[in-house]
Amino acid sequence: MRCATTEPLIVGAGIGGLTAAAALAAHGVPCEVVEREPALATAGYGIQLPPNATRVLRGLGVDLDAVSLRPSAREIRRWSDGALLGRIPLGPAVLSRYGAPYLTLRRADLLQALAARVERIHFGQTLRPAPLVVGADGLHSTVRGLVEPGGLVDVGYTAYRAVLPASESSVVTVWLGPGAHVVAYPIPGGLNLVVVARPGERFEGWHGPVRALARAATRGFALRTRAPLPAWHRDGVVVIGDAAHPMPPFLAQGAAQAIEDAAALPSHLDDLAGFEAARRPRAERVVAASLAGGHEYHLPDGAEQRRRDERIAACGLPGQDWLYA
Repeated sequence: MRCATTEPLIVGAGIGGLTAAAALAAHGVPCEVVEREPALATAGYGIQLPPNATRVLRGLGVDLDAVSLRPSAREIRRWSDGALLGRIPLGPAVLSRYGAPYLTLRRADLLQALAARVERIHFGQTLRPAPLVVGADGLHSTVRGLVEPGGLVDVGYTAYRAVLPASESSVVTVWLGPGAHVVAYPIPGGLNLVVVARPGERFEGWHGPVRALARAATRGFALRTRAPLPAWHRDGVVVIGDAAHPMPPFLAQGAAQAIEDAAALPSHLDDLAGFEAARRPRAERVVAASLAGGHEYHLPDGAEQRRRDERIAACGLPGQDWLYA
């Protein structure tokens, strides 16, 4: 089929796709972005951006200061009484150690900031021929099917979300319990709430304030992933982000890994195997750690849970350095 353009085509105007377009533009490579939705989202839920993501975005000139917050810490608490298990600084300590901040913001504001760095986005359009097609179209990717067919895999948990009225809290709080965990963090003008639980979890016996938060999150969707691809590319088609390596949200790294993919892409436009070799080991390590988090976060009370809590008390959630550096 004859190509309709001589430029790379990015399918999907989400975080990964828009970051890829901004990264290509920074390298002097024009591209087009097509998005099946009629417009960018203007409302919606929050997102955590760890320093490995904000470092890339800063390098691309994406300014998020006016639309984001810098939480002071992440607190890990016990499900039944809210007792503090561990506290991890996220403010100046993160900026000093990793050279970039930890931010929380609304996903829609992030998309708008990225779109401001992209010249050509075509809404209401989808895949078309191009010399290089970059599939950044998420978990339900159409482009992925051009690389390798395959279906979705159920993770066994449901995620519920809500944005509540603004809170004075400056921390990201995570309550860990048997079969579920609850995350709450401030975003401009609100408190973003995520509840992840096995189907049918009723939160009986949970600390009263946490139980109230869990009841406030009513919009749910089943968490799903996909089996690893044998290759991320085929015949001028490459996938990035959730289209390549979807992961459950237990490390808040899904968007960050898509951003890292996007930043690596411009150096490998003529060598997709080199792109995959550069990115796949790290992405797969993050996927494995995210899947392991589904076990660690949801332990029933007992010896294994106590050992986990002792590790958190000693050094916070392990693995932060390799994730953020």
